[in-house]
Amino acid sequence: MGKPLRVLIVEDSEDDTILLLRELKRGGYDPIFERVDTSATMIEVLEKQTWDILISDYSMPHFSAPEALKLLHKSGLDLPFIILSGKIGEDTAVAVMKAGAHDYIMKNNMTRLIPAIERELQEAKIRREHKLAEEALQESEAKNRALLNAIPDMMFRISRDCTIMDFKKAKDFDPLISPTKFLNIKFTEVLPDDVAAQAAYFLERTLQTGESQLFEYQLKNNDVLDDFEARLVVFGEDEVLAIVRNITERKQTEELRLENEELVHASKAKNEFFASVSHELRTPLTSIIGYSILLKEKNSGDLNDKQEFFMDNIIKSSEHLLNLISNSLDITKVEAGKIELKIEKIYVPEILGETLELVEQIAAKNNVVLKKEIDSQLDFIEADRQRFKQILLNLLANAIKFSKKDEGTVTLIAKKDGDTAQFSVLDTGIGIKEKDIGQLFNMFQQVDTGVSRRYPGTGLGLAISKQLVELHGGMIKVESNYGEGSTFTFLLPLTQH
Repeated sequence: MGKPLRVLIVEDSEDDTILLLRELKRGGYDPIFERVDTSATMIEVLEKQTWDILISDYSMPHFSAPEALKLLHKSGLDLPFIILSGKIGEDTAVAVMKAGAHDYIMKNNMTRLIPAIERELQEAKIRREHKLAEEALQESEAKNRALLNAIPDMMFRISRDCTIMDFKKAKDFDPLISPTKFLNIKFTEVLPDDVAAQAAYFLERTLQTGESQLFEYQLKNNDVLDDFEARLVVFGEDEVLAIVRNITERKQTEELRLENEELVHASKAKNEFFASVSHELRTPLTSIIGYSILLKEKNSGDLNDKQEFFMDNIIKSSEHLLNLISNSLDITKVEAGKIELKIEKIYVPEILGETLELVEQIAAKNNVVLKKEIDSQLDFIEADRQRFKQILLNLLANAIKFSKKDEGTVTLIAKKDGDTAQFSVLDTGIGIKEKDIGQLFNMFQQVDTGVSRRYPGTGLGLAISKQLVELHGGMIKVESNYGEGSTFTFLLPLTQH
């Protein structure tokens, strides 16, 4: 049994075909063949089957070897093409070999046929293997290019003598100078001396140890220092690949993180200090207020007018200081997340009535008229009773304090709006300048120092109110006309989730 050989025979003579097949068998082949003698049949057979070799007569009534060769080239197939002809001139043979034929053999001397077939089959195999290797190399190079392009960093190929031999730009940033100004130039000529010395040190260290090296440096970009990170790896003999990344944003983020950590630590220390000091001050202050009230009530004897005046000042100042301490402690608790709301179902009209009663005396003293408008549909909400009342008291006390003397009016309005309860405190006081409204809810902040002297306060009430409203899942806002009055409104959900 011979070696299988798939041979396409372009021949019009059946007798010559038989002679060719006999020669192939004599040469140790078992041919699998088709004979064609027109272009149409050749095209059909090429598309239908796979062939090892094509052997063609030169001239036929309806076809020729040059035409067959053109069809083969057009098909893109790489098959050995051998011409087997009864008569062909030397010039013709040279021309057809230049056109792409691999060999030509005379029919009357076929001793060269088998060696020629074996030689061309071997060369075709080598060409196929070479093509496959080239395709594999191209595919590998394409993958490497895709991989390199996916890396967002700049890359420099650098020789041992510090010459920049090649460069790949980054996706998101460009080098600070044009590549034409540093390619095939030593980086010691384009980098600042300190950076160049650092880079040269790590380049040599990379080549000596064979281990990758990492270092950071800074370069000026439009008078601003940018931070860079360079990783050096061995890349062939006496060369390194430098992968450079702009880490300016990362550095800034890290600095912000450290600053935030410091601020958090400082805030925590401040809150702990406030809590400790507040506790130490509240105890003696409570005693001072208590004993002063006992003296004021004359349980231990009468007081003259001057003594009563002193006692009133002691009580008033102590209560003011106690209020400041309580507010400071509340702020520190809110900031530390230590205020836990005790949510319960509360009857709104009852709480509003109790709160108005608490400020009636202050309002009367300042000749301020208190009014209320309560929506009959607003009955119950879910909230912390104590903190809800504290919000109302802060807003009402502020409204009374800043109302115009002898002609002021403060109105408390409560209404239901869908699944939200809306509470507004309106006053006919001095109002707030538009430029100052943004400062209202800042801690220890009063919008005007002149006003602060006439209207004393800690600047904590509104800040605490805002924090407590937001803890309930609500929001607070203010509208004001300078010289006419202000309206503070806060909204709370009817139910807490």
